[in-house]
Amino acid sequence: MKSIDLGQKCRPRQAGNVLFFILIAIALFAALTFSFSRSSRMAGKMSFEDSQIYAQQIISYADKVNNALQRVMLGNGCLESQINFDNSTVAGYANAASPANKKCNIFDSAGGVIAYEAPPSAALDTTAAAAAPVETGNDLLGQYFFTGKVCVDKVGTGPLATCASDGLDNEELLLILPWVNYDVCVTINKILGNSADMLQASGTSFDNTKFTGTFADGFALGNAAYTTYQTGCYQSVSANSPGAGYHFYHTLLAR
Repeated sequence: MKSIDLGQKCRPRQAGNVLFFILIAIALFAALTFSFSRSSRMAGKMSFEDSQIYAQQIISYADKVNNALQRVMLGNGCLESQINFDNSTVAGYANAASPANKKCNIFDSAGGVIAYEAPPSAALDTTAAAAAPVETGNDLLGQYFFTGKVCVDKVGTGPLATCASDGLDNEELLLILPWVNYDVCVTINKILGNSADMLQASGTSFDNTKFTGTFADGFALGNAAYTTYQTGCYQSVSANSPGAGYHFYHTLLAR
């Protein structure tokens, strides 16, 4: 009678069981890694790669709006008072002084030839925005904001000490993205070559007044301790408008 080697019969099954447990362990490790990564992102942490992507998107869109503004002013002969940021996404920008043919509309094919875009939501600090009063900018979360109520120190003619209330026509036309994530804010300044020190507003810096063709006193952006740039990201530390947080700004018109 031929003998049967039981050891040889069992080895394939044992090897299969070991492989099965190894695959389970790999799957569990992958799930744990994904869960940890997700929880880290939810806690407000951001990778260097992500901050680079979001910072570039924000800067690029500001440049796009700037080019559209130059197109309507230089190409279409629009005056400052005729510039129209009216769009179908965010209400409150209709400019009654803007021509009916929409040649001065930034977000129209007859004018600036660009579309209004929402900023990347992952680049925003929802916690800081939630802590701010609605009337000072809380309701601006998740949108690019255009205002003619802020003068920027060392940009244009208005000095920081007086331009917010001097009664002169020296406010800038600004694009502002309120409540930017800190990591994105830092990366924006690095990309632009701004000072390594985070620019801090010396006082209140903006409210939720949208540009509809007129400029007005109200706010000043700058701090005598730092150089102010035409474009950058700064920290608002005041308890007043708009509240503590980080904000991106781009000067569309220096006045």
